[in-house]
Amino acid sequence: MADDTRQQSQSPTTTPEDLSREALNVNPENKAFTGTQWQGGKQIPYKPTENANLMPGGTQHTAGGKEPEVTFMNALQVGQPITELHKRPCVRDALLTGMGVGFALAGGRLIFGASLWKACNWAVGTFCAGSTVQYQYCLYKRQAEKEGMMRAIEILNKKDVEKKAREQRKESLRQERREAKEKEQDAQYAALKEKENGGKPWWKVW
Repeated sequence: MADDTRQQSQSPTTTPEDLSREALNVNPENKAFTGTQWQGGKQIPYKPTENANLMPGGTQHTAGGKEPEVTFMNALQVGQPITELHKRPCVRDALLTGMGVGFALAGGRLIFGASLWKACNWAVGTFCAGSTVQYQYCLYKRQAEKEGMMRAIEILNKKDVEKKAREQRKESLRQERREAKEKEQDAQYAALKEKENGGKPWWKVW
């Protein structure tokens, strides 16, 4: 009688599983994966993650920011540079006027016998005074021009509103005339039709 095929035959070469205490313990040589295997065993230097609260160029009012140090160079970099000063309104005219007046008055003082030191003092003083006066006068003219432009715009807007109101009145008058003319034409047409019918409907025999 044949053997039961459901029974699995054990091969003599199969080794039993090692369940000893030493085998069950973790081997200290088997270390966890560190990621250096892909770099040929080289250790990658640790780089700390950036703080999300830090913002480059932040100030004391931002998260993680610091107040910049107050130095002479930082003060020079704030605002418009000194090389762009002449591009501001009225500054160029004021400087040119001050230089011209200062040169003329200092030259006149030097010609009429004043010393060079006094002439230079007069030149500097006249330059400062002339530049200041010209600058203030230029600002006054700009303000007056601005107010004049505002008044001109107001006048133009007012005229535009008046023109639109006149056009609206004309359109309403034209509409009234059109309606009156249409009513008159309807009345004339009704009278003409009544006249053609003999003054009474055809179905009235009495």
